[in-house]
Amino acid sequence: MTNRTGRTHGSVPTRRGVLKALGGAGLATLAAPSIRNAQAATTKIVSWASAGQRWEFPQRGVYPLFQKKFPNIEVEIVAEPIADMLPKTAVAMAAKSDRYDVIHDDYNFVPQFIAQGALESLESYLDKDPAYKADIFSDIPENVLDLYRDKPAKQGGVLYGLPPDSNCQMQYYRADVFQKAGIKPAVTWEDVLENAKVLTNNGKNRVIGTTLKRGYWAAHVFITMLRSYGGDWFDSMGPGGWKVTIDTETGHKAMDTLMRLVPFLEPTSLNASDDEANTAMLNGTWVYAPVEWGGSSMNDPHYTKFADVWKVEIVPKGIGDKARFAPHMGGLGLIMPVFSHNKDAAWEWIKFCCSGNKQDPAIGKAWVENAGQPARASLLKEYTPIRPYFSGLQASLPYAMRFLPIPESNALYETVGTQVAAVAIGEKTPAQGLADMQRACTRIMTKGGYYKKA
Repeated sequence: MTNRTGRTHGSVPTRRGVLKALGGAGLATLAAPSIRNAQAATTKIVSWASAGQRWEFPQRGVYPLFQKKFPNIEVEIVAEPIADMLPKTAVAMAAKSDRYDVIHDDYNFVPQFIAQGALESLESYLDKDPAYKADIFSDIPENVLDLYRDKPAKQGGVLYGLPPDSNCQMQYYRADVFQKAGIKPAVTWEDVLENAKVLTNNGKNRVIGTTLKRGYWAAHVFITMLRSYGGDWFDSMGPGGWKVTIDTETGHKAMDTLMRLVPFLEPTSLNASDDEANTAMLNGTWVYAPVEWGGSSMNDPHYTKFADVWKVEIVPKGIGDKARFAPHMGGLGLIMPVFSHNKDAAWEWIKFCCSGNKQDPAIGKAWVENAGQPARASLLKEYTPIRPYFSGLQASLPYAMRFLPIPESNALYETVGTQVAAVAIGEKTPAQGLADMQRACTRIMTKGGYYKKA
């Protein structure tokens, strides 16, 4: 039976159906600009975003408001699936493409782009509007803004992007299913395994999942587990450090835990990125995701009939003296390629998308109501009543750990995630996978010049 949102309960909403379900603001963005605005337009910019919730939809949701304020700036929003779009941005920037004026990109790519000289600093634009600058700095946590700097603010870092979006891995669970099963959200990974046994009837009915797609996505899960046991990528970052510490005691603990979890995972987990995970949670295929990226759709009845029962807690920690909560911090910021020919107009779009109530309350409202997930603390707090998981996001961010702030970050994640996937599907033993990670990551760091030659 098809409901009024243009989808069938239990099935995946089509992108067209979801856009229709967004209501007036969403529908308005689909219409072509009026003849009057099109004739008045003097500048056209292209904003490249990941398709769907959190990125494309919020941009389309605020665009009618932007048109009213800036009738002479036309924004073409280009959207692609996140798993395709993110690596393509690296190719475009390396090729010095001038096709895009604004890119809604994962902060993990920012160090690489800064090192290439491919990003425009936003400092001069902020300095021209001190009131907006003060508002941004007071409302978006410094550690979140640091994701878009060449180094932390305390070290005099330069800002190359602004985040209208923040994120963190969280533990998602269906409260109705957990209550019926008599279980609680996990505190440790051992609790996760016990929950998995109950929920899946010892693996007979696999209804839990995570993102183990080969490469980038699988690495997120493993590195979070590694950190949760007290480990990390390196012994230290800086002169005299950078020794890779993956094939270690904590690395083996993390891999052992992950491999004990794999038999309980719903099969699509082994090839799941964010898109597949969100789909599985929305349609009820998964009822538990112990480590999964945030998504506003989980609490939105436009997208799922389970909106009222999806709840969140912090990602579990390991066991031992060094155990800690250590979810990955995420989020996609708006960056301006240095190759853009329309930088002033691009800045107005970036500034508008990142605005708060002091600029115009309607902007933040439209961003959230169109499936956005703000970085501004004030907006997260204000809209928790309609997006309950915002409270879990706020609780998790203080413990969150960023991706590596070095140009080699993506190569390292791809390398580790490739080995994790190989172990998960039985191509390699855990010991072989860890040893290969250690060697491959050491080669990347050696090539990058991080080790002093004797």
